[in-house]
Amino acid sequence: MSKDSQYIILNSQMQVIGVTDINGATPFSADLITRQIADTDNTTDDVSTGVENYNTNNDPNANSKNWNHTGEITVAEGYPDSYKIVANNYLMYWDESAQHYYVMYISQETDAGTDASGRHVNTYQLENVLITNMNDYIPLKQTLKDADAETAFTKLFTDSNWKLDFQAKSALLSTTTFDGTTNAMSYLQAMLQAYDVEMDAYAELSSNGDIKDLVVQIVDKLGTDVHHWVADYGNNNVLGITRTTVYSNVVTKLHVLNSNGNSIADVNNGKDYLVNDEANRKYNPNWKNGTYLEGTVTFPTVLNHSALKSLGQRQLDLFSHPRTSYEITPSANFKPGLGDNIRGTDRKMVPELTIDARVISVTTSKADYTQDLVQFGEFVTLRPVTPSYIQSLFDQMDSKMEGLIEDVKNGTKVAVIHLVTPTGANWTMKEDSKTVIAKVFVDSTNLNAYLSPSAFIWQKTDPITGVHDTAWEDKHVNDGAQITLDDGDAGTITCKINGEFLKAEAEIINQENYKQVWSYNFKNSNKDPWGEGIYKAPQYVHIDQDNGFLIFSSAYDNDAANTKQRGPTSDTKYHRFKLDGTYMDSMVLQGGGHGSSFGYRFVDGMPEIWTTIQTKSDGDFLGRVKYQPNTVVKLGDKSVINMCKLKNFKRISVDFEHGWVLAVAASNGAVEVTSMDNVKAGKWTPTYKFNVSDYDFKQWVGGYVDGDHELQSNDIYFPYVFMNAGHFNNKDKRLSICINIVTESLVFRHVDTPQMLPDSLIVDPATDTSMPFEPETIAYYPNNGSPYLLQGFDYHRTNDAGSGTSDSLATLWKTDLIMRDDSGDITDIDETANDDTTDGADSVDEGGET
Repeated sequence: MSKDSQYIILNSQMQVIGVTDINGATPFSADLITRQIADTDNTTDDVSTGVENYNTNNDPNANSKNWNHTGEITVAEGYPDSYKIVANNYLMYWDESAQHYYVMYISQETDAGTDASGRHVNTYQLENVLITNMNDYIPLKQTLKDADAETAFTKLFTDSNWKLDFQAKSALLSTTTFDGTTNAMSYLQAMLQAYDVEMDAYAELSSNGDIKDLVVQIVDKLGTDVHHWVADYGNNNVLGITRTTVYSNVVTKLHVLNSNGNSIADVNNGKDYLVNDEANRKYNPNWKNGTYLEGTVTFPTVLNHSALKSLGQRQLDLFSHPRTSYEITPSANFKPGLGDNIRGTDRKMVPELTIDARVISVTTSKADYTQDLVQFGEFVTLRPVTPSYIQSLFDQMDSKMEGLIEDVKNGTKVAVIHLVTPTGANWTMKEDSKTVIAKVFVDSTNLNAYLSPSAFIWQKTDPITGVHDTAWEDKHVNDGAQITLDDGDAGTITCKINGEFLKAEAEIINQENYKQVWSYNFKNSNKDPWGEGIYKAPQYVHIDQDNGFLIFSSAYDNDAANTKQRGPTSDTKYHRFKLDGTYMDSMVLQGGGHGSSFGYRFVDGMPEIWTTIQTKSDGDFLGRVKYQPNTVVKLGDKSVINMCKLKNFKRISVDFEHGWVLAVAASNGAVEVTSMDNVKAGKWTPTYKFNVSDYDFKQWVGGYVDGDHELQSNDIYFPYVFMNAGHFNNKDKRLSICINIVTESLVFRHVDTPQMLPDSLIVDPATDTSMPFEPETIAYYPNNGSPYLLQGFDYHRTNDAGSGTSDSLATLWKTDLIMRDDSGDITDIDETANDDTTDGADSVDEGGET
């Protein structure tokens, strides 16, 4: 086996445990790895900020740098090492052009059906482990004022697990403030731009093949221009060349300002702008009417107006022509490296292609070299006058998003739309419809939660003529971020964003006005029917307000009075209390697990529980059972209905109102949602999937490590998923988050602290430190139009006997939620919405085609 045909499998500790090889015992397919040093998309419009410290030889091209390294791979089950390829493990591969080993974190697993041989296959999403680590690492709070590049990057990687190899000679200075709450990845991207440097992140191996060091290398310029690769179409080394020229970003009239709002008018004949009339006549179809293609640029630190004008002229020279990028489909022997210079020729292209540019993105596949792709060109993104969408972000976004929006304003981040199809882009014989979802991002942050449904303008055009299907478009007005295509829908689907419908608040606002609704002291004298004290922590609580009681689940890990009531797996006890605190009854459910999260409804005068049932011999299944007071419900009991088989133990929540079932795997943080109809039909076929790691949430999986989060409970009220986390040892943040499962946008993310609760005795007055404080329940209650979030916490509280003694409590708190009202945004069909004119209040980006 060759290292060019394989990926080495590493466990969560980065130890070698196996291999997948095209020609080996465990083969793979459909692998694609992309490395990039700059965005290849030149079409996004937003505001530009001028170049700081220009006199230190800064290159304005640095404004559009964007390092990334991601991929995917498909592996069939049933081979010797297939089971080792799972989320939270790693794949390591050798890159011939870079001459490095790269370690890729397996961030997500997707069920991809079966292959031609009938084997079950899974597709895994991969990201360079640096991305994983830097998303989970928060630098210490400090400000680096006018620091050079080596100082800044050294500070950034201090206390990380990465070895810094700094080779850049950048003379630029920049001020960076680490706020103590933002992850290191966003700072890394900004610093690459600020210092006009490039990077690589790879592994160095010891002589025995183990990882010796994870290395991040900072250089002025990746690749080489000592020799040029020649991409000559028709000379056997290039299978195809695509040239993309973008005219929409040309600026021929540039307004030049500084941070004080001053312009260059006093040194430029009273005009605050510069023009390029030759470019205007060439690229502006309306130049005869006296119009220009206008843009603006701000140099925040330049006070001298003559210097301001000089810098503005340089910017205008850079941006007064179209941006062109090139995409090459290479042959097997054409393997330029990232950053290398390329000379490209295609004598048959009109106009004739002759270009000398750098490789800005490389996509490779070990399984199929015909999937390899090289992109090269000018990586400058022009950002014209602020459209209303971005201006809305500046004016309306709440304070928690200010840092992100400031990055957009500074030109370091851009807003884009991605169109995704959860069931894949290709139709199958069994499908009569397909879902398309539009996701709006600034950098890696999803902004859908701040957009009302009316913000999304769906368009459908003929792929040949470009003519709009207005009837189809009218049908989907106000549909929001998700639409459903019918079997007959053929054409090019795009989505635009109307910034008029960007909101100042997210879809759900958590008021954080904690009000206690229940408290249970574990030192009380309640005993269950088997004579056992009720002292185990309530893992999950459901309040049945209509019927006047609550029910909670706890782990049941010992036989009560040696009655041998325990089953062969992990069991659950359920206890009922009246809302006034009076104990009612209990039930043991064998195989019910630890008890964190369950579905609940009241049916025929009795509670019904939906949960995962563990069996020793037949695996796990999603079951439902009527509550049976003071009874041990044993495995195999006919009262437990087996609805569908599950691949592993999952924490279940059910939205009975809308017909959806949520399952969260505590083992790896995978989140899946399927319909109740699927479950009742005996199938677990998820419609929506994500992983908690996508939301800066590193799932604790045993052997607790600082920075991990212990997943606790979950709930669903479609399309919203609620989850919380927090370890009893107080080392990780106590998080409560809400995610829109359709758009995968983070609606809110709060850190819950003891000080937030109106109970000062939670904090030990003797030491002024928090006693153990662990989140348990999280649940959404519609409450007849006045919704609230129910949260449970277990903690020790000092009692009246003094700080040396404490009570152990389980409490429930509710915080009011405000569901944003977008009903006023619904508009009549705009007959002019589909014209191609620009009105300044249009889109930030058109989504990818499907």
